[in-house]
Amino acid sequence: MVIQPMRLESPNKLVADYRAEHPSVIDKFDYAPFRQDSYKARQQELKERSFPRGELADLLYKRNKEWGADEKALHNTEALMDPNTVTVVGGQQAGLFTGPLLTLHKITSIIALAAQQSEQLGTKVIPVFWIAGEDHDVEEINHIYLPKQHKLHKFKWKQHLTQKVAASDVVLDKELMHSFLQEVIAALPETADTKDIHKIVSDLLDQSETFVDFFARLIHHLYRDSGLILLDSGDKQLRRIEGPFFQELIKKQQEISAGVYNTAQELQQQGYSNTLGPEIEDANLFCYIDGERTLLIRDEEGKWRGKADEAVFTEDEMLQMAEAEPARLSNNVVTRPLMQDYLLPVLAFIAGPGEISYWSNLQAGFHAVGFKMPPIMPRLSFTMLDSKTEKLLHRYQLNKEKAIAGGVNAEKLQYLAAQQQPPLAVLSQQVKQAMADLHMPLRQSAAAIADDLGRLADKNLLHLEEDIDFLVGRMEARIKEQHHVALSHFDHLQAALHPEQGLQERTLNLFAIWNTSGVGIWRELWQKNYDFTTEHYIVSV
Repeated sequence: MVIQPMRLESPNKLVADYRAEHPSVIDKFDYAPFRQDSYKARQQELKERSFPRGELADLLYKRNKEWGADEKALHNTEALMDPNTVTVVGGQQAGLFTGPLLTLHKITSIIALAAQQSEQLGTKVIPVFWIAGEDHDVEEINHIYLPKQHKLHKFKWKQHLTQKVAASDVVLDKELMHSFLQEVIAALPETADTKDIHKIVSDLLDQSETFVDFFARLIHHLYRDSGLILLDSGDKQLRRIEGPFFQELIKKQQEISAGVYNTAQELQQQGYSNTLGPEIEDANLFCYIDGERTLLIRDEEGKWRGKADEAVFTEDEMLQMAEAEPARLSNNVVTRPLMQDYLLPVLAFIAGPGEISYWSNLQAGFHAVGFKMPPIMPRLSFTMLDSKTEKLLHRYQLNKEKAIAGGVNAEKLQYLAAQQQPPLAVLSQQVKQAMADLHMPLRQSAAAIADDLGRLADKNLLHLEEDIDFLVGRMEARIKEQHHVALSHFDHLQAALHPEQGLQERTLNLFAIWNTSGVGIWRELWQKNYDFTTEHYIVSV
């Protein structure tokens, strides 16, 4: 494995300014991410706070053991009870077969930063991945993308869900999932790893009951011996630990909502796009009403109600619910980071570009509950190059960085144009112009005889031009047939390096890499040392 840095400017102005520590953005955070003194100061801050370490450690030990965690991960759950132990945390939805590669890149970032800070601070730093199991938008996580016949293909899992149910509560139809897995495996080119992938994933599926179980078991398999701990935010037992802080969030709702709303307005005035879109009436909590996870707002009378008036609660009723039925409540994008900071001694949070954008709104929310925002470290970003892709880049003398950043469709057109001598588009235009010049006297004579004949002559010219276009189209099709192998190579490069007009990590699933490069690639990645200020890395495997 060879890893080389690549400069890749973020299209998100706020993220670019955050990386550059521009005052207009960095002031919205409590710590600068790339300065070691931030982590020393955060470590000291955490020593002065208390956490539900014992209850949480017991639950995490139980859950991670159920998910097949190794001894190192289980030891880390026990180490969490030590008041000096801190964590590096990041999270994502429980994607199908882990979802797009960025989920794995985020986990690699968590493990790598935890190891670096453990060495720098001389204390135990545990990597924790927060599975957003409470999220109910299954449409976002029920599909994967893989290259198929040199094109990108979407594979969609077809289990039907009738309610807005959290991912943690989605019980798998195993027969349907096994059938779906078979479909995905059949689409992969046969390699030395294909059969092993099918068996490993199939066995993990047999051991799982829910969508999150399946995700967690697969992650523990990929990151064995890393010490990674998984936490499911949709865990009903976790709710009991969260209950007291739900009460705090309810009491401080107005201060949190107003602070986040005002910060969002300020960022907009500074020219940054508002990705969070908070409203002053947002209650920033969900509640299960009639079996569905429903977003709450707070009205002018101080009542808490479903956004479509599904139910209405007083503040006292909300506080009672938090105490007696905390499993009915769950966090939204604003309160999840606060709950995370209540549960865990978060030394640093690993964030993707979108998360950095919405965390920039949250400082006032943290301060409202007496917390500081942890250092927000941008996650590592990778593009994986297998040997075939490397060879094709070299064969067509393509710049790999340019291909990653912008794709190769333009180069494909240039290659095709080079096979046409003279270029058909130029030749076609020349013939049309010559024909129009020769046809001009006929059109003039026809128009002089009668207007309708003049219009007929114009139409005649259009028909002649259409015949030329038809011939050129057939010639182009034949040229494409003659060079279909080369054109398929460009299609392969596009699907592998810049699918859906974006970075590979935002679309491709792990099977595309596992099948060609083996499962050990993720172990190699998390064991490396990284400069987190580097925007992107190219990994040759």
